[in-house]
Amino acid sequence: MVNRDRHDITMEILRKATSVKRKTELMRDVGLSYVQAKQYLSALTEKGLLEMDEQNRYKTTGKGLEILEKCMECPLFKWKRTA
Repeated sequence: MVNRDRHDITMEILRKATSVKRKTELMRDVGLSYVQAKQYLSALTEKGLLEMDEQNRYKTTGKGLEILEKCMECPLFKWKRTA
């Protein structure tokens, strides 16, 4: 597996959470441990990029979608653009 930086992991979480996902689904899809997922999901929720619904599922917010769009437009970022 390729080493990823925080930016890559954050963008991957935001992309995967565009469709509503539970924590365990995000952990599996993004390849995170429980501790890593807890840290990232907590930070992204605090910053308003993710939100959690009544069933404890995560979804990317409008603010998170804007950041994803801007990163995809920027030619400096070379992370994978697949869903």
